[in-house]
Amino acid sequence: MQNRLKVRRRVLACARCRKRKLSCDGKVPSCTRCLDASVPCVGFDSSTQSEAPRSLADFLENHIRSLDNPASPTSTRIPPPRPSLAFPSPTASNDSEARPPILHANKSTYADDLVSQAMQDITPSFLGISQTTPILSCVVKGTQLPSRKGPMGSNDLDENHPKSIMNPQPSANTLERIDHKIANGLFHNYLDRVITQYPIYHRSDVTAAFNSIYYPASNPNNDSPRNRFIVSIIMAISLSTAARTQQKKANALAYTLVHQAMQYIPSVATNDISGLQAILLLTQYIFLNPEMADLWLLTGLISQAVIDLGLHHELPDEPKKRPASGLPENPGVSAYERDMRRRLFWCAWEMEVGVCSIFQRPVNLPIRNIEVAFPVEVDDVAVTRDRIDFTGRISKFTSRRICLFRLVEAEIFAVTRHGQPVPKQFNSFEHWMQDCEQRIIDWQSEIYANASANQDRGFDERWKEMKLYSDIAVPYIFVVLHRPSSLNPTPSTAQLMTAFVNAVKVAEGYWKQHNADFGRIKYVFHPCHHVFNSADIFLHALQRCKQEISELYPWKTIEQWMGCFSACFLVVAERWTVAKRCLEEYERELAGVKKEYTDFLAHKAALVPKPLTPIGEPVEGFYAYQQHGVDASSSMKCWNVFDAATTGEAANLLPPVTYNIPHDWNQEFNFNFVESPLVSLAPS
Repeated sequence: MQNRLKVRRRVLACARCRKRKLSCDGKVPSCTRCLDASVPCVGFDSSTQSEAPRSLADFLENHIRSLDNPASPTSTRIPPPRPSLAFPSPTASNDSEARPPILHANKSTYADDLVSQAMQDITPSFLGISQTTPILSCVVKGTQLPSRKGPMGSNDLDENHPKSIMNPQPSANTLERIDHKIANGLFHNYLDRVITQYPIYHRSDVTAAFNSIYYPASNPNNDSPRNRFIVSIIMAISLSTAARTQQKKANALAYTLVHQAMQYIPSVATNDISGLQAILLLTQYIFLNPEMADLWLLTGLISQAVIDLGLHHELPDEPKKRPASGLPENPGVSAYERDMRRRLFWCAWEMEVGVCSIFQRPVNLPIRNIEVAFPVEVDDVAVTRDRIDFTGRISKFTSRRICLFRLVEAEIFAVTRHGQPVPKQFNSFEHWMQDCEQRIIDWQSEIYANASANQDRGFDERWKEMKLYSDIAVPYIFVVLHRPSSLNPTPSTAQLMTAFVNAVKVAEGYWKQHNADFGRIKYVFHPCHHVFNSADIFLHALQRCKQEISELYPWKTIEQWMGCFSACFLVVAERWTVAKRCLEEYERELAGVKKEYTDFLAHKAALVPKPLTPIGEPVEGFYAYQQHGVDASSSMKCWNVFDAATTGEAANLLPPVTYNIPHDWNQEFNFNFVESPLVSLAPS
């Protein structure tokens, strides 16, 4: 006889009636028997086999009344402390892993302190940074196409289901099976090429975490869940960027590393600086693999945590002299702590602006009059807890320049999409557009000038990467500025022509970035969305400006440009399968526009054109095309690839593909790593 699935029956009887084996009518807040006996009626939780409140609402109300009552013993308890402003290394932060400290800031997630205290008593520790949204519910399904199934599977948050993410299953630890030579190579790749873009951790902190796993003798008794989480994510990020061959297998192994690191989330995602760092590091990987988690929810959690921790404000300097009592009158922060606060603010700010611009949503953090200065750019060797040597080697130059680009991008979307007024110093919308263009051109010129003046050969590759980044960012800004928007619903022909040419440059730039050299970061989230939007305005301009385009560019050039977007979607699809859907949507729209344009050329030349071979395989309705008059400013609604309002079924973006651990990592992925010495800790 086959085993039947055991279903837990919901228990309606209260604990007293259950214990006395009497029938219970299950009334709330008190059953009839308990009411007649004048005794408290307490519920029973079958999953924990213990007593539980009959009504959560009544329980909270009673708890709040007890807190508000001066005679109640609970009202005299000591208020929870603010989060510590100190920045312990990951190896020293294990004491906070048992239960996250309570956030009690002025701008908290909850407005009412009493409700906040009541929620603290019944909120499990695994809820992570923001108690309004469980962090684990974000790390279930990735940033994907809309689906009727929603962002989570039906069993993901079912604590009684064996496949629930709340019950991680033991598996072979991929981290332990990376030999020291490969681990050293991947870690040095992260230190040299990745950490400078997102300086989430101090170099000495990640080095201590790495050594605690791979060189425990140099850092004994420091192998902790937090360190394993940090090193797993670092290895995954570096593996995704360093593999020269077998990219699909490298991405799958990186996914396995991150998936195994998720078992440490309950103790890592704490309500403090360390918890914010952990989620920022995870989000950095999600930009490489958006199938892993929901970027929209993650960046929302991060921005709320930044506000809760007060990172959007500068704090006063640490007092040099203490009063006679021994306590500082106005406790401040050291130069080291201030620099780390600035690092985390700008990393979180840059991530949120990048994601909000993609989804055309307002930014939660400030985008104007930001009082937080940029962190120092000297190497972490010159940044210690005692002092900062401003004469040190300038190595963290990437992060500030990317944030300067995001400042221009955030202002453009705030004005053109979210109804914010044009800054007062400009007398017209066109004047402001010209200023945005000049600012982004000056930004690129500064990058090229510094790259040419660079004398440090160790930074050559990083400057090449920064130049390619600017070659994508500048045309992207021109596309955003000149495409239809609420302030400019019908751009002029000249504006559309500008957007048309720059849209092609965006696709070409991302294609070059994907095929870049070893070690360069190859994100997929922004390329896929930016190329998709650029393809949209490319087709829109090709419809409206046929005469102007035909006079400037020959047909072979236009046909080659059409293929640029398809080629870019194909290379991005190797890392993020949603790009295949983008390719299908683009080619479906392209077919109609292409036919219309060739017909125009034929009519213009009074010739019958030769038969054209459509891009890709023809499908049913390949040449079907929508009616004219589509509002290009809302093209995201017409192309339902990224439209959250659509309900089309999406394919499973995380197929259960399993790869064996390579025997020889260097040969498998062509890393070309050499034996590296033991990573030493920076002076502290």
